[in-house]
Amino acid sequence: MKSSVKAPLPGTIALAYTVVIVYASMQPFAGWRMPSPDVFVFLTAPWPRYVTAGDIALNIAAYLPLGAMLFHVLHPPLRAGFAYVFATLLAALLSLSLESAQMFLPTRIASNVDLLSNSAGAALGAAGAMLLEVWNNPLAGLRARVVRPGRVGDYGLVVILLWIVIQFHPSAVVFGSGNLRDVLGITPTFMHSSQAYLVGEAAVVALAMIGIALTISLLMQSRKYTLRVMLLALLLTGAAKSIAAVTITRSANWLQWLTPGVAAGLVAGAAVVALLTWLAPFARAGVAVACVAAGIAIINFMPDNPYQTLPPFLSGPPSTHLANFGSIARLLSQVWPFAALLLLIALARARPHSGRNSRASN
Repeated sequence: MKSSVKAPLPGTIALAYTVVIVYASMQPFAGWRMPSPDVFVFLTAPWPRYVTAGDIALNIAAYLPLGAMLFHVLHPPLRAGFAYVFATLLAALLSLSLESAQMFLPTRIASNVDLLSNSAGAALGAAGAMLLEVWNNPLAGLRARVVRPGRVGDYGLVVILLWIVIQFHPSAVVFGSGNLRDVLGITPTFMHSSQAYLVGEAAVVALAMIGIALTISLLMQSRKYTLRVMLLALLLTGAAKSIAAVTITRSANWLQWLTPGVAAGLVAGAAVVALLTWLAPFARAGVAVACVAAGIAIINFMPDNPYQTLPPFLSGPPSTHLANFGSIARLLSQVWPFAALLLLIALARARPHSGRNSRASN
């Protein structure tokens, strides 16, 4: 009975993430050609000199969520050990298929390093999921004690973790997501100026902080965990931005993302969160929905900063290991706020969960 209840959501999330990986690995889907007769020649190629530790780490990170999702789909019905092996093998086969298909695209580079790092990431993700779900370990107990039970809690954890992942995408505005201007042909509604950009950046940061914080408060089983989880999420968000500044944008300043506008947005967002966490769950969900929607609107209609530049490998077709991860992070950044809206709607409609902490959380 347990497997029939939980299977659809992890399977849907795993399928959606697989589609993201396939799209990011194969774009721009143009210039197809016949490769050399041996499509798998890249498997025995020597170790390329241009690959760095940062490239490998980010490719591991790209497949880590997939390994965790596949394990959650396969266990049950499979035993934990078999689910771990099959989850790792399925992710490795996906990576092998995509690397082989890249041999047909002149703008892509098939790499045995990508295959190894992607497989390692899936293995680590599946191992982490196994530790969370079996063997009655402290992590599994922590998840059951802190986070709302059931599918909504599972989906909420995925949304919050993906929020951390999308911080690796060097978006034009810090914490900005849902940027669909290129897809929908949206033009800015006003001209760029330093003052307007500072206000817009602060607004995006504040709205994002309020939306994430209120979402976390709705996912917690008790108020006593809310502040600690909020602070943890904020620290991980800042750490992801700092790592991205060093590894992706190649900046010597790992705090380059912490601009005056970002600082102002963080302070304003923290002040508002302190006032709103005491609202009823339905009201918190409504405010969070409004914040996420407002953030989407601002990020799509405010002008770009003409003084902000991105590394060349992120502005053109992805042809390097690092840009492959960047493509995945960019796609996740575009769709993340819509996944968050679906989560918030589910949280608003969900009944208060039963248990000893249900009164404290409401």
